[in-house]
Amino acid sequence: MRISTKFIILSCLSFLLIKDVPLLASVPLIRVRRNQVRCNPALGRVMNKGDKRFEPGSLVCQGEQLEVLNGDHIKFLCLSSGDILNLSSGAIPRDKCAITDTSASTCNPSNLHVCLIRKGGNRQDDEPTIIYPYTSSLMKTRPDIAWRPVPGATSYKVRVKGSEFEWETIVDKTRITYPPEEKELAFDQAFNISVIAYRKDYPPTADSFVVNLFSEQEIKRVLDTVEQINSLSLPQDEAALDIDAVYVSRGFLDESLEILTKVATAGSKNSTIYRVLGERYFEAGLPDEAKRQYLIASELAKNSNNSFELKKVESGLKIIDFYNQLPTKRKGAQ
Repeated sequence: MRISTKFIILSCLSFLLIKDVPLLASVPLIRVRRNQVRCNPALGRVMNKGDKRFEPGSLVCQGEQLEVLNGDHIKFLCLSSGDILNLSSGAIPRDKCAITDTSASTCNPSNLHVCLIRKGGNRQDDEPTIIYPYTSSLMKTRPDIAWRPVPGATSYKVRVKGSEFEWETIVDKTRITYPPEEKELAFDQAFNISVIAYRKDYPPTADSFVVNLFSEQEIKRVLDTVEQINSLSLPQDEAALDIDAVYVSRGFLDESLEILTKVATAGSKNSTIYRVLGERYFEAGLPDEAKRQYLIASELAKNSNNSFELKKVESGLKIIDFYNQLPTKRKGAQ
């Protein structure tokens, strides 16, 4: 019986494909960029060589199974909690790492109680609204202090008060560095920052802001996580977004905005960077700056045909439009 040449060739090819299936299945997966995974957001990132398939730095989606090498463990960065988990099995515990639903905490007509008080209001505000630190959660023991200018103000008094010390200084500018001669903030304690504006022929006006410096142990833990992310040598945008996730999980908006702004200033064309910048400025109570970042993100998303990012940007802009209709913060002099 004659066997056709075509049949022999197909049989050989089939044998080779079947033979090489284990090799194909064992090919390491390297997915360091968010646009390389089908899920958005990603659940986390593999941090070491403890997995059979995923190379260090690879992103993992919710529902994907990890495979621990014999006798090893996987270090896994959970992007929702900002923690690095040590996994002895391939299962990622949902009670320690799960994608969180933020819809209940979004400012909208149905959730007015979660809308932050706007910092500054309109340009005619007569109080020196404190705009930095951006948030009450601090890592720095000597933070800068900044506020919006008051029209006609001749000077400002800045006061920092804690349970063990108090200092004040009078300046004619709207931002100061923490005086090196003054005692630094203590770990795991709360402090009150106040700014008083003085104007000729008008009573003084003031604003105050309570901040909390985290414990030294927790701050070191966060910095160690950031160091481990940097050790992966990820693309700059990816590293910044991971570090942002770590910072924002603790409420460290100052550091989050710092790292994202650094990447944007370096010329990033990644729409996600600017969209997240917009989100962070909005969380800081600065909708005007948030809108500027969202608009940049919108243009970049359109240029790259990124429909997912464009949808998120449009949602953010709608929230800002609603938010800008809310009343501004008003206080009496202190």
